Amino acid sequence: MHKSISKKTIAVVMLAAVVLAACTTGAAEEPTPDLNAIRTEAVKTAMVEMTVQAALSPTETKVPPTLTPLPTATLSTDAAQPAAGSSSGSSSSGGSGGSSGTAIPTWTPDPYACEIVTEDPLDAPQMTGWIYDKTWTLRNVGTATWTKKDYYVKWAGGDDISPYHTYKIPHDVSPFQTVVVTIDVNVPTQPITEGIAYTANWQLISDNGDVVCRFTNVITRTYPPPTPTPD
Repeated sequence: MHKSISKKTIAVVMLAAVVLAACTTGAAEEPTPDLNAIRTEAVKTAMVEMTVQAALSPTETKVPPTLTPLPTATLSTDAAQPAAGSSSGSSSSGGSGGSSGTAIPTWTPDPYACEIVTEDPLDAPQMTGWIYDKTWTLRNVGTATWTKKDYYVKWAGGDDISPYHTYKIPHDVSPFQTVVVTIDVNVPTQPITEGIAYTANWQLISDNGDVVCRFTNVITRTYPPPTPTPD
């Protein structure tokens, strides 16, 4: 009887041990993963990788170009100023002294110059045998005064169609004043209907023989006078 109870007791103990082992095995199984935690961890990992990548490969930032102003030319006056402690006498005794730059040429006015203002009559056809006065208004644009006793108009070649070759100016002419010079013209009697009929050249001569001005009288052609009609 005692032996039978011992065997039963041993069997119960062994069965309990098996059940306990099974419960222990089930308790050791891994828990169900948390999906939200997994997503959060993945996002953190991606952000870390992007930060590292941006640090390793920085994006070039375009900087707008800056306008650099052109240098301003500055006129140096050092060469024209005497050195400190030097007297004015020593600077003036240096000959070329002042600035070493190239000198700017100054304009020198012409003492003998004239300008043709008007001409009467203008170059045109004339009747054969006609006698008329040809006039020019001249302005003195020089610096010397034209004196009537020294200045004169002279024939300078071409067709000789005036009875005189020299004419005195009528009065003195100061700078920027005008004078009217007149010559006599005798139109030849031969009709010329083609080309330029006559050209006479004239000059204004100064007191020292210089040519002050040149002007020309041109007759383009000549034609005979009309035939008179009897009454």
